[in-house]
Amino acid sequence: MKVGIFGGTFNPIHKGHTEAAYAFFRYVSPDKLFVIPTKIPPHKAIKGDDDPEIRLEMTKLAFSEKKEYEGKIEVSDLEIRSEGKSYTYYTLQKIKAMGFDEIYLYCGTDMLLSFDTWFRFEDILSECTLAYASRLESDCAEAREKIAMFRERYGAKILEIPLCPIEISSSEIRNMIREGKDTSAFLSPCVIDFIRKGGLYQ
Repeated sequence: MKVGIFGGTFNPIHKGHTEAAYAFFRYVSPDKLFVIPTKIPPHKAIKGDDDPEIRLEMTKLAFSEKKEYEGKIEVSDLEIRSEGKSYTYYTLQKIKAMGFDEIYLYCGTDMLLSFDTWFRFEDILSECTLAYASRLESDCAEAREKIAMFRERYGAKILEIPLCPIEISSSEIRNMIREGKDTSAFLSPCVIDFIRKGGLYQ
């Protein structure tokens, strides 16, 4: 069975994330796509008041809007329930134990460029296909060098996904919320409502 993994901190989840996930699903056509919010990201500092359960709930809301993906895209608490930092290698082992033998791991440009610093990255490359989607045009040359190196040195399987990304980051959105700016171009209405009701990112 074929599975896709789309992970991230999602703090907050925005349209750049959801549209990339939908494009990933359409291009790979997995039996299931797991969207997995990270509990404690190994490569990213998060604030002490961060609540992974809140990020999980927001992510579920964001992916509940398109009913055509119901049963096909599942927001999973796999890493939220795990102890310690959220290492992708261990997540892959849990996914494999579910019976999935063909694994595609979504990878944006920033992830790709730092991938060889990840915990047991060689094992990750041997056990799955990286589904790479470019985030910024300026990253393409450096990313292609990295892709060539991974293929030559580690025999990596890398699928390139054509994507016109929405250029926004979660940190930019958090700043917009603190400044009282309109975020409707980047956040779904249900996520905006959830953030407003919870008084988040103030």
